Amino acid sequence: MSPGEPDRQLADLAALPAKSRTLQDYLRTGCRAVLAVDAEALRPAVQALFAGGYFLEDITGVDVAEGILLLYHFDHYSSAQRLALRLIVPRTVNAAPSIASIFSGADWHERECFDFFGVQFEGHPGLKPLLLPEDLNVHPLLKEKGRKSLFGLLPLGQLVAQEP
Repeated sequence: MSPGEPDRQLADLAALPAKSRTLQDYLRTGCRAVLAVDAEALRPAVQALFAGGYFLEDITGVDVAEGILLLYHFDHYSSAQRLALRLIVPRTVNAAPSIASIFSGADWHERECFDFFGVQFEGHPGLKPLLLPEDLNVHPLLKEKGRKSLFGLLPLGQLVAQEP
């Protein structure tokens, strides 16, 4: 990897459809950048990452005051270019686009988020519980009270105003 390659790859991130892009201290956070996306931009951003040589590491969720925060971690096959996409799923919507048709491994991650947070992944090829019994109808990582706001969890530079 040449010294300018990381900067070139990160510059390519400017073309991704995101509401915000925040460069990170890689040694401190393990990520080069964090991008906030909305539901309509998720699949185009993920498709561009796939085409750019990235692979999906994981998808996880966090129950916060604003909804379910979905975190998608990607890394690059040939260089240390780990990045995160963040998507807020409002409780009133409770759905996000599936990326399983782009990264087949997302199938398991999306099913796990469905199990634990109840997020419906639209377009998923077989959204059913992965770890919990099918008749449970409980999502154990949803909080009943004490949800923290993103404003208390994330640095100010990584926050994007939500539209009403």
